[in-house]
Amino acid sequence: MQTLVNLFVEVLIQTFWILVFPGIFFITFLALLWEWVDRKVYARLQNRVGPLHTGWKGILQPLMDFFKLLGKEDLTPEKADRRGFAAVPVVMLVLSLLLCMFLPIVDMNPSAPGVQGILSFEGDLIIILFLSTLLAFVIILAGYFSSNPFGQTGAARTGMLLVSFEIPLILALITPAFLTGSLNLSTIMYRLTQMHPAYAWLLILPFIIYLIASQAELERIPFDVSHAETEIVHGWQVEFSGKKLALIHMAEDILLAFSAGMATTLFLGGPYLLEFIPVSVFSVDFASLAATTWVGWIYYPLVFMLKSAIVVVIFSNMRTLFARWRIDQIVRYGWKFMVPLALIAIMIVQVAITYVFPIMGVI
Repeated sequence: MQTLVNLFVEVLIQTFWILVFPGIFFITFLALLWEWVDRKVYARLQNRVGPLHTGWKGILQPLMDFFKLLGKEDLTPEKADRRGFAAVPVVMLVLSLLLCMFLPIVDMNPSAPGVQGILSFEGDLIIILFLSTLLAFVIILAGYFSSNPFGQTGAARTGMLLVSFEIPLILALITPAFLTGSLNLSTIMYRLTQMHPAYAWLLILPFIIYLIASQAELERIPFDVSHAETEIVHGWQVEFSGKKLALIHMAEDILLAFSAGMATTLFLGGPYLLEFIPVSVFSVDFASLAATTWVGWIYYPLVFMLKSAIVVVIFSNMRTLFARWRIDQIVRYGWKFMVPLALIAIMIVQVAITYVFPIMGVI
């Protein structure tokens, strides 16, 4: 009987993690919050106000936009592949939520070192890369399922864009894996926090490459050629409306949260902050306090959100400061500059940890 009770409690805890925190509800909250931050920063940089009236400073505007789209008429083109056309928004949303399940936001397993995600196992970084690539294929297929010339043109541009920047994105993400000798997201993050500060310099170039490639993967300015309103109406999304378009926009917001979360996890120390600051004057081991008490359930998510917000602001600045590139410029830049730079970053890491750091006595 006690075994059944324990099993029932464990199921309830797992369900809470997946559905509420740090799962679907929390991820959706982050996605809508980062959309608001992105729109406000983007507006202020253009000397505009941005969302204002719905909620405090317009903070509820992304949620209201989602509800508004849910109430709009949902149309399916006569010549579209109906099953594929209807499946695209659902698959995009599921894949984006699944990717966020790997993000280490809070310590859910005190017996294991460091903060872990809901899904965490050796090699999960490879699964993340696979799912992100699969998501790119779904976006490409979306335009062709609509059977619209503008949608197909946008899908073709998306294909060229993603092929050009998927490789540097992957190379930038596996650079911390080379540095730490692990393919587990949580382990990489934890080991980076334990390393000598000199190792942080090796991640500056991969971090910059990741930010640029992520902006391209999210199809944001200056890489928004796949849905350029002035050229091809709305690209591969042109025929989506109502509930389908609402789910697509939600998936894009979640992917923004995921991209910011990956940058936080692999390059900014994850949900760790005060652990890097000497606190001996307080005679308190803050790392142990956060890892073994309820303090961690507040501290870790807040630090994670703070660092993610910084990344979102960087994305917003990139979106504001640069004009849209042509597709040929994007492809040429991706293959001639981004891929070689990503390879050079990996080479620098290998040379540093094999030859330079041992000579300098850095462990």
